[in-house]
Parts: sequence; structure tokens; C-alpha cells
Amino acid sequence: MNRKVLRRGLAVAASGMALAGIVAAGQPAGAATAKDGPAPTHATSLPDPAPSLGTRSTTASTPSARNAGGVGVRHLDGACNVGDLCLWWGYNYYGSHADFYWADNNLNNDYFNSPGGGQGQRVGNNARSYANYDHYLTARAFTNTNYTGASVNLYPWTGNNFPGGFADNVESFYWTF
Repeated sequence: MNRKVLRRGLAVAASGMALAGIVAAGQPAGAATAKDGPAPTHATSLPDPAPSLGTRSTTASTPSARNAGGVGVRHLDGACNVGDLCLWWGYNYYGSHADFYWADNNLNNDYFNSPGGGQGQRVGNNARSYANYDHYLTARAFTNTNYTGASVNLYPWTGNNFPGGFADNVESFYWTF
């Protein structure tokens, strides 16, 4: 490589770094993670689930068993366990979350219960990001209670910000294949 090419490459790299610094300095602190911040158009990495506290029965891995409701130590326990659907108060998994092992036909009577922004707020019409920690089941989220209205599939072992029209607009969900 000759010196002229090397100097141009360094100049371009330095300019890019300077521009990135200016853009970052112009952003308010926490702008990318605030409740009212813009949703990114790309997938964000899935947060790690809580450590497993044992195994679940195989009957609970079917949609009909998970939609029937029930009581479990991991349902709404404040930890996103394997098998749960977790809903966050803010974009990009920011703030408080609520975790659901069983389907729920009315998220308006559930509250974000983990520490962070939004703790104590109603889950219905207040969730902006999600993570489906189930290995096999898809969570189908609806804009109205009782599994009605527009729906979106939240596929197994995925997470992201809710797509347009669903952020702050989910009121129920059930499990399906």
C-alpha cells in the first residue's frame, strides 16, 4: 500500500468516528431506551431468561394446556423464565416487565411487577416490547380483550419491539403452534 492510500483511509475513518461522536452527543441521555423513544426497525437481541428452577410437565407444552389457565410459581413471578412470554413497559426491553406462562384474555387486570420504569402500571395497552421464551409455542397477541381485534404472532424464542399498531395496544394473548 502506498502512503497516499493509507492517509485517505485514515482520514475517512477519523471523519466517520467524529461524525458518530457528534450524533451521539446530540442525543439526550437514554433516548434510545425511553418509553416514548422511537422503535428501531431492526431486531434487538433477546435478553437472557432467568435460570431454570426445574422442569415443567410435558402436558404444559401444548397450546390447549397453556390456554386453559392455571397457577404456577413462575407465572407473574417477576422473572422471565423459559416458557414465559415477557412484556416490557418500554422499547428495547426497558423498564419493568410482566411474565406470563399461561394465556391471558385480559391484560388490563395485570400489572408490570419487576423493578424499573413503569412498575405498577397496567400491562394492557402499555407494552412496547416482548420476548417469547418458549421453545415451541407461538404467542398470538391481540389488540382487544378475549382474543379479538388485530393479531400478531410472537414466534418461539424471539423478541423485539412490537410492530406498528401493536405498541401500547395489546390486551390479550394465547399460545398456538
